[in-house]
Amino acid sequence: MRRKYGRIRKTDKVIVFPGTYEKLVEQGFVAVEQSNFDKAVEVFDQAILYEPDYPEFLGPYAVALYETKEFKRAKDIAARLLHSGTADYIDTMELYLTISIQLQEYEEVEMTIDALIGEGIVPQEMLQKFNYLRELNGRLSNRYVVEEQTAPVKPFTLEEFDAMDTMQQQYALASLEGMDLSGMIPQLVEIAERDDVAPLVISFVLALLLQAGYSKEITVRKFGWQQTIIPSTMTLPGRDDLTVEVLGEIDRLLLKDPSRLEMAHGLIEKFAITAFPFGWNQYSAQEVAAAYVNYIESLFSGEQLPETELNRLIRQIDSDQDH
Repeated sequence: MRRKYGRIRKTDKVIVFPGTYEKLVEQGFVAVEQSNFDKAVEVFDQAILYEPDYPEFLGPYAVALYETKEFKRAKDIAARLLHSGTADYIDTMELYLTISIQLQEYEEVEMTIDALIGEGIVPQEMLQKFNYLRELNGRLSNRYVVEEQTAPVKPFTLEEFDAMDTMQQQYALASLEGMDLSGMIPQLVEIAERDDVAPLVISFVLALLLQAGYSKEITVRKFGWQQTIIPSTMTLPGRDDLTVEVLGEIDRLLLKDPSRLEMAHGLIEKFAITAFPFGWNQYSAQEVAAAYVNYIESLFSGEQLPETELNRLIRQIDSDQDH
């Protein structure tokens, strides 16, 4: 029996052979299923010329654009799908918000999630996922606020530093990046060796000492751990070989789930920065990545994870509030 392809279409006054549009859409779906996102974008780019307002393929089209890092176009397609009245509104909104985070549109994401939850649009079983997406958005937003704040750029005394709250300390340290730190080395070393300073603040200090090429031993204490290091020999947080391997492995495991992949990247980056210079102990990249996949699943499902050392380590760093 011959397949029926529906009505004849015209593009720029040219009659399109029946079935062309349907074949393109089918090729796009197959390409997405095979994770061939470049091919999917190529064929969906053609299909949308024939049916610019037809929502059939907009979901996988947006995913393909997201995966190829064409975030602005991905957001436009996701917005079209939302306005089409799709039955998968919540899933589409999750993708739309994930794309918006990539575009660093943190205020829009925060307001949208607040409105969705406040108006009862998010179903109960999805609340935890949207709350976690909001938390991830807040973390990334705070990171860029630290970078953009106009903190005082003059050197500070230890007394002045102690009078600041944790966020002010981060601003003050961030303002020193790229400056001549020769006059600040004694203060920075003393802060780095204290155990009454927030872990993330110590990470900022260590990064500055690395920048300054400080080559003497210091002893760092965080989360009950202790390690003697030479800052000038360290690698910046998140750029060590193991973290790079973990991120590569997590990309492979969560390739088809952009939302969870974004969350995993946020969690792993938070660990790398907050725990610095400490790491995941003796665990391999594969073990760490698998543990993060399980941890994210537990956040959504509410199920308890086995009390392993690695799971406790991941949970400990994620629950740290000084970030």
